[in-house]
Parts: sequence; C-alpha cells; structure tokens
Amino acid sequence: MRHTWKVGLLVAICCLAVAWTAPGQIDREKNLFTITEPLAVGSQILEPGTYRIQVVKLSYNRNIVQVTDPEGKKVHAQALATPHPVKIDEAIPESLFAYYPATDTKPKALRTWFAPGTPFGQDIVYPKGRAEEMAVAYKEPIVAMPEQTKEAEYKTVPLFKVTPEKVEEPYVAPPETMVAEKLPKTASREPLLALGGLLALGGALAVRALSRH
Repeated sequence: MRHTWKVGLLVAICCLAVAWTAPGQIDREKNLFTITEPLAVGSQILEPGTYRIQVVKLSYNRNIVQVTDPEGKKVHAQALATPHPVKIDEAIPESLFAYYPATDTKPKALRTWFAPGTPFGQDIVYPKGRAEEMAVAYKEPIVAMPEQTKEAEYKTVPLFKVTPEKVEEPYVAPPETMVAEKLPKTASREPLLALGGLLALGGALAVRALSRH
C-alpha cells in the first residue's frame, strides 16, 4: 500500500497528458461574435446578427478567415488573411476585433481578428478595387489581391499593398512568420500528440512496475 499514492499520481499525469493534447485544448482560433450593423469581411457583407468566426489554415503566411452561422453549418463569408504578429507585451487574452470605420458609401470593414492566446492575428485581404478605396479613405497601405480571385487560388495568388496614392507595392510577410516557415511543426498538434502518447506510455509502464512491488 505504500506505493498507492505514487500509482495514483502517475495515473493522474497520464490523464493530464491525454487531456492536454486533446484537439479541443489546442484549437483556439474559433469564436462567436455579434454585430449590430453591416460588416464587410473581404468581398462579402454580413448583416447584423451572431456568427462564428474561425481560421482555416492554408500556409505559414496566409490563412482563410471563415464566418458561419453559430452552429458552423452555413458559410456567410470567407476571406483571405495574412498574419499580424502579436508582440510579447500585447498578449490577447480574449477574442479581439479591429475595424476600418464605415464611410458615406461603405459599411465598416473587418481589419484584423485576434483569436485569444495565439501568436498571430489575421489581417483581412481585400480585392484591389476595394483596397484602393480603403487606402485613400484611411490614409494607409492596404494588403490586396487581384480582382475576381477565386478561393482555390488563395494559397498561391500574389499579394501586394496599395498605397493612399494608389501605387502597388510588393507584400512582404512579417519577419516573425519566416521563423514559423522554418519550424512548421511548432504550430501543429502532431508533436503534442506524440509527447502525450510518450507520457501516457511511460506512466503506464511505471504503474505496472510499481504494482509488482
């Protein structure tokens, strides 16, 4: 009986390892949000209501931001997005939205969505024509893509910036995302699952050994 507490501790560690590597613990880039006025997300306009927003992974330097109904069954908007690095002193504890203000002719537009506890926000990419309007209205460069870009082309379509002077400039991914390209597994769940499996296996072997004594 003297080893009973040790066995219990090892079992608890095994359970913790499995829970820690569960997909629900890792997938943070999904949230519900409510809007009270029309909102542009890429090429689509959302009407007032409650929606689910989530990230669909594409590559190290671009993703898709998808907006659905709260149950995730109907897609209302899908937009290409580029990473917005979160600085060490800018930790995002809760879901955070940044917007471009509405103008006389256009509704407000989603600029960046920050999922809680993640190292990157998602900057929405707008079609060239809309990006030019926004660059002029807000006096800052806007990341853009060619007009009529299809979703199947999101992963490879060339991106560029449109300046307030309507000049096109090359888009360069933030330096922090280049590190992610060199170390792609740091952002995936496979290493965590493997570690959880090893912890569970080691704990089971230790429990077996202790039980013999």
